[in-house]
Amino acid sequence: MAIIPESFKAYQYQTGIDRIRDAYRASAATINKTVSEATQASLQYLESGADDREYDEDGILVSSTASLLAQAELDAILAVTVVREAFITSAFHYWERSARAWTGLHEFEHKFADLRRETRRLYPVSPQLPNLNRLNNVLKHNSHRVDPTLLKKRPDYFGTLFPGRNGNNPPEPRLRISHEHVEEAFDIVKASGPKR
Repeated sequence: MAIIPESFKAYQYQTGIDRIRDAYRASAATINKTVSEATQASLQYLESGADDREYDEDGILVSSTASLLAQAELDAILAVTVVREAFITSAFHYWERSARAWTGLHEFEHKFADLRRETRRLYPVSPQLPNLNRLNNVLKHNSHRVDPTLLKKRPDYFGTLFPGRNGNNPPEPRLRISHEHVEEAFDIVKASGPKR
């Protein structure tokens, strides 16, 4: 079997994460355009003064262009979240698959700590990689969307839906991933393996 030079491993790894980043940026641009168009359509309709609301005999709203446009806008906004979360998971799994190849740790019992430890013997690893691992696990497994350790170490990953009204019942934090967090995930992965 031929031994692959380190320079090629670095090229292969770095260009791989660059491709994932490029795919994210293209997806983000497309979905952001969709959000902008949906928002614009909703605003234009509201500003037009048109009112085509239809009600049933009990006075319950059954149809409205304004409601349909608002729902389209909400769907587009939610799609932004899905795209961001999917690409963070994709970036982390790219590192994980690569680390398994570098270290030869392919068994199920080889967890993140093992992969990170053995990868650190070969290449530099970002100090933020454990937080990215936790974020990835929250995205994949945590229906409550909060990991107390991650919340403490990276409070910028979280936000609240509604402001608190009093100190007795503070609002519960929820995961709130920004475009900058996705870009940071790519940077963390790039810094956690062979370099060109």
